[in-house]
Amino acid sequence: MTIRHFGGALRRHPVVTLAAVTLTLLLALHVKTARPDYEVRSAITLLSPRAPFPRNAYAGFTPALVTNAEISARTMGSEAGRRQVRAAGGTASYQVLLANRGNMEQPIHDQPHLTVTAVASTAEDARRTHAAVLEVMWRQLLDRQRVQGALPGSLISWQVTAGSGRPVPVTGRPSRRLLAIGLLGAVLTLYAAVAADRRRVTVASRPAAARA
Repeated sequence: MTIRHFGGALRRHPVVTLAAVTLTLLLALHVKTARPDYEVRSAITLLSPRAPFPRNAYAGFTPALVTNAEISARTMGSEAGRRQVRAAGGTASYQVLLANRGNMEQPIHDQPHLTVTAVASTAEDARRTHAAVLEVMWRQLLDRQRVQGALPGSLISWQVTAGSGRPVPVTGRPSRRLLAIGLLGAVLTLYAAVAADRRRVTVASRPAAARA
């Protein structure tokens, strides 16, 4: 079909065309006016106990740090960990991910870096959940070490290396979404008009007796 055929189908079925255009505009308006989600994200690095001599704590990481970081990520992702977060006041969804220098097929987890992310429909819920995750994760880290007999001066600690703890709106790319909605609406409008046109031709071509 040519552009003229599409244009003719649109003109012959103004109700179908208007309905499709209206639905497209309503969807675009909903996307444009939708309230954004809020996200709180921080990066955490587990550190070895303080040494009696000056050293760079970030220069090298021991296997114990990586192991504890992996345990923290898995524990916080478990149902038991989520129950503890809820008990601490967290109500939103969250993730605790261990740094991966490889890829999904061949992961390389050799650094004790964790990314903690909380996302909610309100800024306060995101902030509160993020704080609850950090609280629970820190308590679990201390408890694991104390159960193993670690002394106060030899405990693994952590440092927040990125993130302010402030919620930020997650707006994504609204212009791209609106463009996609516009293109999809145009395609569906043409499809509906052409379908209505073909149905009209089919009904008109039937014998009078059959229509009766």
